[in-house]
This record gives sequence, structure tokens and C-alpha cells, in this order.
Amino acid sequence: MNKTISIAILDSVPESYWADDLGITDAQKFIDLLQPLNRSARFDVYYTTKNQFPDTLDGYDAILVTGSPCSVHDDHDWIRQLIELTRAADSRGLRVIGSCFGHQLVARAFGGDVAHNENGWVIGNYPVHITNDYGWMQPVASTTGLYHFNQERVTRLPEGAVSFAHTDEHADYGFTLGDNVMCFQGHPEQPLRAMVNFLKATDSLTRDEHAKATRYIHKGEPDSHIWAEWMMRFFLT
Repeated sequence: MNKTISIAILDSVPESYWADDLGITDAQKFIDLLQPLNRSARFDVYYTTKNQFPDTLDGYDAILVTGSPCSVHDDHDWIRQLIELTRAADSRGLRVIGSCFGHQLVARAFGGDVAHNENGWVIGNYPVHITNDYGWMQPVASTTGLYHFNQERVTRLPEGAVSFAHTDEHADYGFTLGDNVMCFQGHPEQPLRAMVNFLKATDSLTRDEHAKATRYIHKGEPDSHIWAEWMMRFFLT
């Protein structure tokens, strides 16, 4: 894949959390994940929690909304602005991808619901079962491992959305909406180092939750490369 494309990365992690993983931003991790797949792709980064947003979507082919330690229910102006920008991108037919918090924000932007996981935190490498087959899903995979780090999930999809992946904890782990929106709950951008560091920085877990998270973080290698391929192919479709 070597095709010119312009992508706005909407990084939704407050700066106070950057130090949790050596100051490396989620936006940079997504660039490191995706750039090798398409050297002609251009990535522009906007730190939404600092109220940085594109002045216009003119010239962009796609937007990518990252994860965040924030909740989509938090009362922040930047979250409301991000929802409006996501709707504007969709109305223009831009490709829209949301990961974790981004997955939940996009679902909420188009009428879906987000709530706490009934079973609490989900942290680590869990299998994701793929239930739909799209042309951008190359290489083909029926089950993939992917890192999770969340305590909220999408509980009702927007009208017209199609679920394409599930886990034991998430019935609607991934969904598409129309031909231009694709969202999922996991973290292909996060390396093992980051998962370990994030766990160290999370002080709200019980002893049992921490032990379970540690076990699943080290439970094999996630299939981040597969999701990276899918993301770039989706951007280019």
C-alpha cells in the first residue's frame, strides 16, 4: 500500500497522562503503527484535550479518534467538540476510525449507548472473534488477539450500525456504520511496555483485578499488525 492520503489524528489523552508511558503520545504510537504500511500517508496530530482541532476538514481523507483515560460521559467542552467534528467528518463522507474511547465516542455521537462493564475492568490481551468479512480485512482472520484497557463499553449500537467483532466481555466490540465508519474497543497501537506502564499507573484496581490484568497482559503476543493492516486498508477503500 503506497497511496497518498491525509489523516487527522485526534489524540484524546490529557497531557497529564503522557508521563505514564515515557511521554510517548497515543498519536505517535498510531503513526508508528500505520506509517510503515503506507509511506505516502500524511498524519496531522491534534491534541483535543488542549482544544486543538482542525480549522477545517478540507484536504483530509480520514480522521482517527484515539483512546483516552477519560469517559465519554465526562463534562468537557472538548468532548462535545470532538463529537461535532466526528459528525461533520461523517457528513462529508470521510473515513472515520475510533479506537477504545474513540469507539465509544463515535457510537455515542450517532445515538448509541455507553456504560460501565458489568464485570469491571478488562485489561490485557483477549481474543477478538470476527463475525463479518469485509474487503479491507486482509489478511483474513477469524480470531485475533488484541490489548484491552477499559472499564466502559458500548452497550447499544447506533441505528444502522453493523457489529463485526465480539469478545466474551464485549458483544459489540467492533462495528461499522455505513461505508465510512469503523470502530473497535481495543488498542493495536499499544506495545507491551505501555500496557505494563499503564497498569503501574492505575491505582484503582483490587489485588485480584491487578493479578488478573498482569496475567492477561503477558498472555501471548497480540495481533496488532493485522489490525494495522485493516485500518490502513479501510482508510484507502
